[in-house]
Amino acid sequence: MTRGEIDTLLALLESSEAEPILRAVAGLRLALADLQEASLRSVLEAICGLFYIDLYDRPDLQQAVDEAEETIASAGERAVPILIHLMEGSDAKSHLHLARVLGRIGLAALPRLREMIATSEEPYGRAFALYAVGKIESDEVHVALPETVGALMHPDKEVRDSAARTLGKIVERVPAGRLTERRRAEIYESLMRTTADLQAAVRAKAIRSLGKMARHAYLAPEQMRRLRERLRAMLTRDETSDWDRAYIVRREAQEALRHLEVNSPPGGGL
Repeated sequence: MTRGEIDTLLALLESSEAEPILRAVAGLRLALADLQEASLRSVLEAICGLFYIDLYDRPDLQQAVDEAEETIASAGERAVPILIHLMEGSDAKSHLHLARVLGRIGLAALPRLREMIATSEEPYGRAFALYAVGKIESDEVHVALPETVGALMHPDKEVRDSAARTLGKIVERVPAGRLTERRRAEIYESLMRTTADLQAAVRAKAIRSLGKMARHAYLAPEQMRRLRERLRAMLTRDETSDWDRAYIVRREAQEALRHLEVNSPPGGGL
């Protein structure tokens, strides 16, 4: 595809109508494999411009944005540094789409995402890097556990929220037997501490992920017993309990208790 043809497609991306935008994205997808680094960057950055669209105002452009995500992901590992760079200066809407694309790219994006979680000075960047890790559908995602567990201690609530959620996603992807007992205990203890977080949303995510640990056979009987006691205290409204005032937390606690009941060991080890 000639430079002139690419420029024509890039101009179509600026249309206010869905059909020409879809045509442009489809055409640019065909060109990606042959683009050199500088041209690839300019094309991907232009396509990423669609991620700033407010889909509440323009629901007719939903398909175009979805196709943009798939197109950028098709560039694979070459797209990763470009997407990471864009995440350092975008808004929340764009962050969400960029994180989804990085998740679709998968393990090739993981080293840069781990670095971002550990070192980014921008809390939103860390939070959405964690979100992207949670979107990677591979049991090899467990290598990101050190950074994810560490993010539970971050001063920003959005980072802690994303970390608590992502730990549950990793538990869903990685069979318990792939991890050492020590690593499983580290995840458990970190999440248990997070059930006392000052932010209700963070507490709720931690409880949800603990429920996933119970469902996916991550917990020893004693851990299940302690978790059950903690959840019951959150749901018991009296002077001696740790009843949680937040409805979203109590709802997650009820769901986690159901997982504990279904997955408790024979003989009632709870």
